[in-house]
Amino acid sequence: MVIRDRRAITFLEIVIAVAILVVAMIPLFGLMSKETVETDKNASEAFAINKASEVLNAVLDNIPFATLRQGNPGYVKVDDLKGKIPDKFSETWAKNLMKMLFGTSAKESAGYPCRGIVTDARGIHYLIHLRVEDVVSERRLPAPEKVKIGNSFPDGKPADFPEIGELTFSYLKNPELLNDGSWIIDYAENDEEAGKPLTELDLQSGKGVAESKQNVYLDQGMEGFAPDAARYLNPTALRYTQKMISEKVPYDASARFEYCTMKKLLVQVQWNLEQKYFKTPEESKGRVQRVHLMTIKGDID
Repeated sequence: MVIRDRRAITFLEIVIAVAILVVAMIPLFGLMSKETVETDKNASEAFAINKASEVLNAVLDNIPFATLRQGNPGYVKVDDLKGKIPDKFSETWAKNLMKMLFGTSAKESAGYPCRGIVTDARGIHYLIHLRVEDVVSERRLPAPEKVKIGNSFPDGKPADFPEIGELTFSYLKNPELLNDGSWIIDYAENDEEAGKPLTELDLQSGKGVAESKQNVYLDQGMEGFAPDAARYLNPTALRYTQKMISEKVPYDASARFEYCTMKKLLVQVQWNLEQKYFKTPEESKGRVQRVHLMTIKGDID
């Protein structure tokens, strides 16, 4: 009988092998943990940015200028605007809108505050805060400034605007006939249709719209145009201050804020990535995260 020599794996060898495996896996576990944290952070940032964009887009497109009130946070108020805005912008509308955007519908004396908490699918809470600042003018001009530049060309220099130390908007105005809402011209739908102009420029001189080909505005960069190219006659340059409308803001009659045509909007979304603060986004401890978006809303209502 032949007895073969057999060698078994000892318990000590198993322990050493497991220890080596654990040491080798530590960097991998660390990498996996880091990737999980980064994924969690990226998902939260995406949610916060989307929510901030949703709030700003809703304020710009769906909230009337007069209902949005200055503050930190800002407010939406409609009960003092009866008869000044469409009836659809009611208390019910404001309450439902605030519930959708900020997760709250509690009204205060100043209106519905643009601040609240929303929650994502993972249970993380986000504090949304919208700051609204009125951009006002220091003075009110009796009428927009107008400078007629057409008559001075090509022999003379156009008049300059007086200096004003605030934001202004300037443009060259078409002849009055084109700005009259009651004036309508029937244009040709195709090149073969006779008796109708294709554009305003096709009306030619003498019709009160297109100017004579001899009237060339040399300082307007039009030297390269053909001699027979039609040009507008006597354009008027307009400059508006921030008060692009003459009406007062319907909710405020104070000397400083009665003429306001723009509002600065700054939305902040804050949350906390430390698990024990998931439901308390206003907490300053832990891993506080914030995103900010800013824009300007003009009074085009």
